[in-house]
Amino acid sequence: MVATILSIALTKRTRRFIKPKTTGATVVRRTGPLMPELRVGPLTLEARSGANLLDTLLAAGLPVAWSCRAGQCQTCLVQARPGQASPASTAPLTAHQQQAGWLLSCQCQVIQDMDIHLHDPASDGMGAQLVYKENISPTLLIIRVKPDRPLRYLPGQHMVLWLHAQLGRPYSIASLPTDPYLEFHLRLHSEGAFSAEIVKLVVGDRLALGAPGGHLSYDMEWQDRPLLLLAGGTGLAPLQAIAREALRQGHDAPIDLWHWHSDADDGCYMQARLLQLADEHASFSAHLHKRSTLESDLRQLRLASRSTMALVCGQPGFIEQLRKPLFMAGLPARQVLDEAFISRKA
Repeated sequence: MVATILSIALTKRTRRFIKPKTTGATVVRRTGPLMPELRVGPLTLEARSGANLLDTLLAAGLPVAWSCRAGQCQTCLVQARPGQASPASTAPLTAHQQQAGWLLSCQCQVIQDMDIHLHDPASDGMGAQLVYKENISPTLLIIRVKPDRPLRYLPGQHMVLWLHAQLGRPYSIASLPTDPYLEFHLRLHSEGAFSAEIVKLVVGDRLALGAPGGHLSYDMEWQDRPLLLLAGGTGLAPLQAIAREALRQGHDAPIDLWHWHSDADDGCYMQARLLQLADEHASFSAHLHKRSTLESDLRQLRLASRSTMALVCGQPGFIEQLRKPLFMAGLPARQVLDEAFISRKA
């Protein structure tokens, strides 16, 4: 009987079964890199190299919130040690978030060992109190919250509203830094988990806030350039805030705000406030229309100047519908900023 000898060599983190020198021995060979380890508190997971971090954490049954999977909503935040995150997973975040080790797990490929801290809104976010709640319609809710401490943000940015650790959704900020509250306009969905819970809140209830983010905001370098603001539905929230901020900053050029609301809605939900703004500022005009007139309205769209800056906000289909008309009107891509509401139904 010939003895079988098995020897194992570990070289550069590679397991390899080496053929034994003994004549007649059974040979088993397997080559492949060790799988990266994910250390999450007391738990250690093995991940396939190149795997998506969010998918890996969810597959292990870990409570990681998520919404858009496109790197925009910031609900899938986790924290790692410096140097462990891929550049793509940190690019959308602020410099402060990056320095603290935060990353977007939906955008992170696992290529090395990582030490992961799961985001906890209660300790990692900012507390806030609901101070105002108004049901504009069965599908539209306006809320105002007061943060526990002063918060720096730019009108038009967005942040995640957290009801608990597993339920958060991103919403655009509709208020100005000079307001004593943060205002949000929420589209309600009949089968949305967030919608079902947010409507139960009453004034005085608590929630948590994520960090402000997003590229949609007013740039002081636009002072002498006309602004064309195009909003669909609650895409009006950030754009009217940008318009008000521009006027507050003494914007010199015309500001044209267009809003298309659902034909089922009883007009533009901010009509009174926008018309008052137009009465107070000769340089501001508001064009409020039903969604069914969008195509004909776009055919009549005229630019005040070739230097016009266009800001677009709404559902992805709405934004796509505006790309060609803006291009045909003579606006290069660098003069068009858009933000699509692409998170899953709230």
